[in-house]
Amino acid sequence: MSSRHAFSPQLPFLLLSLLTGLTSSFVTPIMSYFLIDEINVQPIFISVYMVSVTLSGLMISHYLGHLADKGFNANRLYGLTMICVGITMVAFIFSNQFWQVFLAGVLFMSVGTGAVSQMLTVSGLWAKKQDIDLAAFNSKVRAAISLAWVVGPPLAFTLVASFGFAASFSVAIACVITATLFVVKIVPPQKACQNSSTNTQRGSLSLSFWLVGLAVLAGMAGNDMYLSSMPLYVMRELGLPENLPGLMMGVVAALEIPTMLIAAKLTRRFPPASIMAIAFLFGCCFYMGIYFSQSSWELLSLQILNALFYGLYAGIGLTLLQQQSPNLTGFTSVFYSNASRVGMMLGTIGAGTVAQLYSFRAATIGSLCIAIFGLNVMLLFMLVKPRR
Repeated sequence: MSSRHAFSPQLPFLLLSLLTGLTSSFVTPIMSYFLIDEINVQPIFISVYMVSVTLSGLMISHYLGHLADKGFNANRLYGLTMICVGITMVAFIFSNQFWQVFLAGVLFMSVGTGAVSQMLTVSGLWAKKQDIDLAAFNSKVRAAISLAWVVGPPLAFTLVASFGFAASFSVAIACVITATLFVVKIVPPQKACQNSSTNTQRGSLSLSFWLVGLAVLAGMAGNDMYLSSMPLYVMRELGLPENLPGLMMGVVAALEIPTMLIAAKLTRRFPPASIMAIAFLFGCCFYMGIYFSQSSWELLSLQILNALFYGLYAGIGLTLLQQQSPNLTGFTSVFYSNASRVGMMLGTIGAGTVAQLYSFRAATIGSLCIAIFGLNVMLLFMLVKPRR
């Protein structure tokens, strides 16, 4: 079978990942900026918003994953999450007080945060039925999200600078509508085969599974602590151009794509855990570099290290987790996304707290500490796994 024909059946799922990534890329990068500049809140309220949305979202995502594993149509669950994202964006456009943003986040965005996990579930259920390289497929799915972030953040910050936050949120709404129609009309319906042993399998998850989950959490916490503080550090503390944060995100997203695809090939020659440990080493070097950087060219050049960190981490993490629980596609996808969201929550809390007490620049030290922690978790995983 030619690579062209082998790739074609994967295309709907890669496009779905791209649309999901585009939606988040017009919202996530500007949220801290939106709350502080448009809603005029103190940095600590970024943490209040993120904690509330994440905690409510964790419970909802867990329930959606349970439904997916029980055989409920995963496409419809994905469509539900995207519709809730769209409702949240409409609310954000008309909000001018924190309580309004907070209410929309808790009621609707908490459901919308499950979009990525449901997209991964839809893709994972299909992949399990195919004779394909799962690591390569997962890397392509993650690379599609990164491709979206090549375009989204730079355009989002440009739209905000030129037309206001409503412009970026409106583009996100257009992405929501497109993705919802696409998953209903184009993507083949995916349902899990009901397995009576699901609860037993969940109860016997290995220590290695939880260690990988902890590493996923740590990687996302460090990354989000950096992402939450970086735009305000660059624009307010360094006085650099408003479009630079979006450009930095676009550059790293572009560099992540080949890194993720290479990561999948590396798993055929090297242990995935070793690759993930090396990713955290790159992360440590990146955060140290950011802390000491003062100019645009330094910040942009360091995105090479950022891409090596996040590209390897994101390209390997889901596959490594799935290897520890091969029979729980829906649960593992939700667990991966929830671990990522808890990491984002902790990272945002850390960024807001450190910025409130010290500075946005100081948050980078927090990211460095978390990356060191993640590295040690992976080293522990490599010690524990051979014994099982």
